[in-house]
Amino acid sequence: FLLLRSGLSWGMSGYLAFVLILFLLFAYFLGNFMGMGAIGWILAIFISWFMGKKFLAYMVRKRSEKFIDMFPDAVDMIVRSVRSGHPVNTALKMIAENMDSPIKEEFTQVVNEIAYGRTMVEALESLAARIEENDLRFFVVVLNVQQETGGNLGEVLSNLSNILRKRKQLRLKIKALTSE
Repeated sequence: FLLLRSGLSWGMSGYLAFVLILFLLFAYFLGNFMGMGAIGWILAIFISWFMGKKFLAYMVRKRSEKFIDMFPDAVDMIVRSVRSGHPVNTALKMIAENMDSPIKEEFTQVVNEIAYGRTMVEALESLAARIEENDLRFFVVVLNVQQETGGNLGEVLSNLSNILRKRKQLRLKIKALTSE
């Protein structure tokens, strides 16, 4: 599941090849330079598995950060589209066509899931499960509640976009203060 969330196009065989290369490097290093023998082989297996998993976790974190940085712009695009009279499905399709990666890939998958028969809320919940960010969960809840109760979607999403931008500014401020 981490491999899917990382956005890497390697597939499972590519990831296993990466871990195998790590294993060979660590086995060579531990065997030749440290003279550890069989313990070196076992240690190389654990180190390569651990480093491969850490690499995937790093890629997932970087992709999620990039997604969340771009997400308020995507919400603004939905707001403009809804205010001009387009349905939400069309706005999602516009995001899938016009935004950059990783927003583009994720919303393309949402649009495809909707086209194959899932409801919009189910497709967006699937997106939230793949990305696992609170900002995205807020968005899914807002769309879900709006579909059930109705109301001015453009105004609600505009407020959500402002909140997302303020949360981003707060995260950056906290990061700056803690780095000092």
